Amino acid sequence: MLFRFLLNFVMKFYRTLTLISGLFFITTGLFANNGLIGWATCNTLGQNGTTGGGRGQIVRVNTKAALEQYAKASGDYIILVEGSFTGTGVLQVSSNKTIVGTGNGATFDGFGIDVKDKQNIILRNLTIKNAKPDAIAMRNTHHVWVDHCDLSNSDDGLFDFTIGSDYLTVSWTLFHDHDKVALANSGTQHFEDVGKNKVCYHHNWFNNTVQRNPRIGYGMGHVFNNYYSNVSSYCVGYHTGASVLIENNYFYKSKSPLNQMYTSVSTAANYADAEERGNIFDSTSGNKKGTGKSFDPAQYYNYAFMLDDAADVPAIVQSKAGNVYGIEYEYLPSPANGAIDVRNIGELWWSGIENVQSWEVYFGTDPDSMVKTSMTGRSFRPEELLPDTEYFWKVNAIKADTTIEGSLWRFHTAPAKASKPYPANGELHAKLRQANTETTTIPTVLSWIPAFEAISYKVYLDTTPDFSDSSYQASPATASIAPGQLRFGVKYYWRVDAVINNNTIIEGDTWDFISDVYYSQEGITECEHMVLNGRAFKEEQSGVWFKASNNWVVSGEAGPGTMSSVWGGPDAICKVSIDYFDESDGNGWYGFYVNDTYVRGWAASRNNDQMVTVNIENVRILRENELRIAFYTHTGELCRTDKMNILITENLEEPQQLQPVVSTPYPPNQEMSMNIYTVSGLLLKTITVRSDANGRLSDQHWIELPLPSGLYFYTVQGENIPTRGAQRFFKP
Repeated sequence: MLFRFLLNFVMKFYRTLTLISGLFFITTGLFANNGLIGWATCNTLGQNGTTGGGRGQIVRVNTKAALEQYAKASGDYIILVEGSFTGTGVLQVSSNKTIVGTGNGATFDGFGIDVKDKQNIILRNLTIKNAKPDAIAMRNTHHVWVDHCDLSNSDDGLFDFTIGSDYLTVSWTLFHDHDKVALANSGTQHFEDVGKNKVCYHHNWFNNTVQRNPRIGYGMGHVFNNYYSNVSSYCVGYHTGASVLIENNYFYKSKSPLNQMYTSVSTAANYADAEERGNIFDSTSGNKKGTGKSFDPAQYYNYAFMLDDAADVPAIVQSKAGNVYGIEYEYLPSPANGAIDVRNIGELWWSGIENVQSWEVYFGTDPDSMVKTSMTGRSFRPEELLPDTEYFWKVNAIKADTTIEGSLWRFHTAPAKASKPYPANGELHAKLRQANTETTTIPTVLSWIPAFEAISYKVYLDTTPDFSDSSYQASPATASIAPGQLRFGVKYYWRVDAVINNNTIIEGDTWDFISDVYYSQEGITECEHMVLNGRAFKEEQSGVWFKASNNWVVSGEAGPGTMSSVWGGPDAICKVSIDYFDESDGNGWYGFYVNDTYVRGWAASRNNDQMVTVNIENVRILRENELRIAFYTHTGELCRTDKMNILITENLEEPQQLQPVVSTPYPPNQEMSMNIYTVSGLLLKTITVRSDANGRLSDQHWIELPLPSGLYFYTVQGENIPTRGAQRFFKP
């Protein structure tokens, strides 16, 4: 309260002084705190950060009717809201809007904000209370910034960000006196949230609240420098594949700072990861440790310059969170403050404020020696930007009797080469299929961060790092490529060369990845041992609900998934049996494929809460074929799959005898190391063997190997053993 009193006094003094003096300087640092950072700054989904109505007209409204008119209008608007409004219902907001409370902030009493299927929205300096049902509700909306708001005492949520919403930053906001506070996803079994819900909450104050501070599902959450006081149920909740970094927060007299929501089984669909880093727990109880895993936000945006020590958070947040005076005087940059991987965009621009005569732009690579340029327009074109370089800039607004000095902004340009590949370089468990729609999966798409000046790319992919003409895949204009179905257990190498404006080629780095592999043979394959992709997860079922073979099943969640193995048996005609638990909750779907050939599909529609066996006759399977069980869930039917049983009804191969290990002997009584490989080159096992008195290896070595019948390769290493190429053997 003292801070706000002093700030109001300063602003009243400023207004008086400007009437009697010439030019007077104030800084936007008085009004806000370094502007937008976090997930809402990202350049994606056709949106270069979150700019709201920054390019549009500035309008002032002092009636609820005028507010409603401009909020739902098409086009870009910066809407400056004067006063306090009461009412019922919701304020509908369309895309490309900035709504800012002027002075000490605007108040909405009895109604909240509702957004659906929109993008690029900024809400600042608003008090919303007694709303029905939510203070702020957003569905299927992306690129949102909520800042310096005061949210309390509404019927349902204070801020629900749901149904596929993405790229959110919430900063310097006071959440208080409420039960269900901030929700970032729609709950479990929501395919529309898969891969979405990337949210950042920083420098907020959660005071006298109960739960969801926030609760994050599916997405990547960054929760830093928040102050928690008197939270009675839990602070940060996480579930269903979320990855959350909880960093440098201060928890005071609050319960369960970190809260795993629904399961403690790490393989289950509803499990999530959360990493605790640098927090202070003062008079708290409950869980203070996460799983130790999260993600690195610095791969997506720069926030280090804004990160405060946890010990300083209570004083900083209590003095600055909620409504503050004069936010309407702040202007915002594009690229956003802290943006990274910025391409050679040509011009920089910033949002407007009222009655500006001209602008002073300061720009450079050193914040202490930026070059000044004066201009009348709200954009600036640097002479030349360089790749992989950090730039600093600020803009001063020149009014008739005032100069408003801008904050220091920064951004970092993209490297000259393509960077940050997916799958990540060196990935050992790459996913080879991904969910595409609610009912289908597709082979994984390879992607990367665009190079600084690239207009297109040349992509090479092979099983060797020595690329040739046959390794060339395509020349996409965008930063991704779909190579088709890749083989499980094969190490792939790839490279993305950037083609720039003058047709110069900038050769990329060579990246690699490998996937898991599991080999099936005649008999039972437990589905939990197969390679899982899409929305497929391991789940224990040891008899509490139903009894599964080996006490485990593969459970689907929110959409499609696959289970894959590679056939290690002989070329054969087979009978394939698949066991699954048919819940009484809906109609899921299954399909069986050999490689990409569809063999048979069926609906899980008996709804009898029983184990069901589906038999597929006369399936032709060749060695090294992929065997894929595909599924998609439907409402509550989670497609719990137990096992696959394969019976060979006709062997298509001639009988093969165990091949001799080698025609020439090894040194007698020699202990050696033997590497066993699949025919595709995947290392399966390393064993120790010993030659006999004649320098021979016994066939018993191969017979006793715990591997399916099939063809393999091996190499042998040891003292005084000549180097030989890989040799093959057939295990009966």
